[in-house]
Amino acid sequence: MSKKPLKVRYHFSLVFFAAIVIFGLFFYRYMKTSTLEDVLSQDRSIVVPALSDNIDEKTNGGNDDAASDKPDNAEPGEIINPVPESAAKDKEYLNSCVFIGDSLTFGLASYEVVPASSVYASVSMNISKVETEIIDTPYGRMNVIDALKESAPENIYIMLGSSGAAWMSVSDMYQSFRSFADRVKVLCPDSHIYIISVPPVTSEKETSKESPVLNADLDRFNERLLEYANTNQMHYLDLNTYLKNDSGVLPKGDAENDGVHFKYSTYEKFVDYILSHTVS
Repeated sequence: MSKKPLKVRYHFSLVFFAAIVIFGLFFYRYMKTSTLEDVLSQDRSIVVPALSDNIDEKTNGGNDDAASDKPDNAEPGEIINPVPESAAKDKEYLNSCVFIGDSLTFGLASYEVVPASSVYASVSMNISKVETEIIDTPYGRMNVIDALKESAPENIYIMLGSSGAAWMSVSDMYQSFRSFADRVKVLCPDSHIYIISVPPVTSEKETSKESPVLNADLDRFNERLLEYANTNQMHYLDLNTYLKNDSGVLPKGDAENDGVHFKYSTYEKFVDYILSHTVS
C-alpha cells in the first residue's frame, strides 16, 4: 500500500495573527518615529525664536546703546572727553569739589557762586608757581599740594593758564601744568580730576597794547590739555568752546574791562556748565 506525501497545513488563524503582529510592529515603529519628529519640531518652535530674540538684543539693542552713550570701541568705564552733557547736579555737589586756579578761579569764591572753602586759588597765582605759592585754605596758609593732602576731595577741578598766557609760551605753560597735574594724580588717586580748558578772551584783549593774549594761543594750549587728559585718564571740560561766541571770542558783555575776567553772570554760566557736565 503506497503512502501519500505529507502536506504542511497552515491554519488560517495563525497566518492572520502573524500578519496582525507584523503590521502592529511596523505601525508602532512608524508612530514612534512620527511622534519624536513632532516633539523635536515643537522644541524648535519654542527654543529657536527665544535664541533669536536673545541675539537681537545683543546685536541690535546692545549696539544702539553703545552708539548713543559711547564712542566706537569704547570700553566700560572708559573716559570720554570732552565730558558730555549730563543731568545737572544739585549745587550741594560743589561741597564735594575743590577748584584750583589763578585769579579767574578765585572769582568763584569772590562772587560766592562756590563755597570759599572749596577754592584753592589766589589773585597772584599763575601756572608757573601753583605748586609753591602759599594761599589761604580751610587748613591754614599752605600751598595747594599740602591742602590737597589734608582734604583728599572727591572731585578736583584745575583751571590754569589765563594768568601767564600774556608772557609765557604755550610749551612753557604746558610743562608747568603737566608737572602740577602729575603730582595731583599721584597724591589723589581716588579723586575725579577735571581739567578745565582756559576760557577765551575778548577781541579787545587780543588787540590790546598792554599784555595782549591771542585766542589762537589759548586754543593750542587747550589742545595740549585735552591730549594730556586723554593720556592720563582725567576728565576734560571744554569751557572755552562753551563761552565763545560765533566769532570765536569771549563776548564783551561777559567780561570785565580787562577782557579776561568774568562778570558775575558769566560765573553763573561757568557753574551751570560744571553742574551739567559731571561723571558718575
